[in-house]
Amino acid sequence: MDNTFPLCHQEQRPLDGFDMIKALGLIKEYNLHEIWRCYLKKGATKQRISMYVEAENYFLELHLQRMDRIILSEKFNANPFFMQQVVQRAIASHPHALILEKIRNQGIDTGDSPIALSCSMGDTIVDLLINKIEPGEKNRKKVYGATPVEREEQRALDIYDISSILYLCQQDLTESIFQRYGDAEQKRPALPRPTIELETVLGDYNINLSFQCISTKENRVIKPPGNVSTHALHQVVQRMNFRHPDVLIAKELKAIGLWVSIEQISSKFTLTRVMNNTCLRMEFEKSR
Repeated sequence: MDNTFPLCHQEQRPLDGFDMIKALGLIKEYNLHEIWRCYLKKGATKQRISMYVEAENYFLELHLQRMDRIILSEKFNANPFFMQQVVQRAIASHPHALILEKIRNQGIDTGDSPIALSCSMGDTIVDLLINKIEPGEKNRKKVYGATPVEREEQRALDIYDISSILYLCQQDLTESIFQRYGDAEQKRPALPRPTIELETVLGDYNINLSFQCISTKENRVIKPPGNVSTHALHQVVQRMNFRHPDVLIAKELKAIGLWVSIEQISSKFTLTRVMNNTCLRMEFEKSR
């Protein structure tokens, strides 16, 4: 177990994709102090971090290094948010051709393997390398689902989609959610309050997600544990996806003043996020 990183040692778990996503999120927020606190190994003489994670079809490397001065280079071809998206796709084992298409649509010229993305935030350099593990997805079966995303990208819904919906909710991009995740077999319902219902599996949890437009003229009572932020939901689903202990999921909720018992987390519970004229509800049921 590689728990030599401070956060991993504190949580008594190995480094995994959660940490790469978290580190890139902190870079995106320019919260460098928190990155060094969580991931700079004890006794390090330089502010330099290297993370290595193996997924089903990929071996990922993330390197962060603080320089003595601001560095400008032609190799800086990405940004932390986009790198975070690519990491999530690779860890979820999306088709290799799809990942390359998304990268090249950003105007980024990268090799087939390794995929190399870099950026700088002030005096800190971030390098992401994604090495494809052969034979990749040669025997992968194409999945045709009900939503536009499933059909266009020929894959099942996964953590990437849950994370994407949470981001779109945070940005109040309601129409984009319906465009991407509405039922492709049906025309947009002629209802004042359309609803999206999705099912997927994250780690050991079966997830039922409901997203709908609601009236702002009616009083609405949110059942315990209360209204959950999209950031907290994102942390919860990422920990579930990487099968972190139940106590760490409970800790994420407790940190924002919401209480869900370990018994509920180990069996079944519901989290709700209401903002403006939308309601996002996620039901979690542990399968084992």
